[in-house]
Amino acid sequence: VREMEDWLSSGDFDSAWRECYDRACRGQGRSDRNISQDILFQTAIDIHGSLPDGPDGGKLPSLIPEPDAEFIRGAMEQIGAEDMREAGLRDLEHFEAALVIVYIQLAHCADLLANQMPEVSAAAAAGHLVPSSHG
Repeated sequence: VREMEDWLSSGDFDSAWRECYDRACRGQGRSDRNISQDILFQTAIDIHGSLPDGPDGGKLPSLIPEPDAEFIRGAMEQIGAEDMREAGLRDLEHFEAALVIVYIQLAHCADLLANQMPEVSAAAAAGHLVPSSHG
């Protein structure tokens, strides 16, 4: 969780989420207000590719799974966020906060997995677990 918090408070995260957000918005009108949940989903998933290697040699991308729409919705529900399906996220400040919440939740889940099921966590970190396709 500490490595994730460090990255989320860095300029690298700021650059990464803005680039991913720009890609998600490409070809659509953009006011940076009432940002749709679909843009949040696309951006949150895309950010996963920007996760850095950890300072102790650990690789955040292999330890932290890519979020999906269900996880993102659940993370928002846990903090009592308004339903995004209708009005979206109010502005870029709320959008960035939502991304931080999603990735902190992912880090906590990875820590929980490591503590409760260390063999599974180690296999995931080594790349031996392949996520199922949601085709």
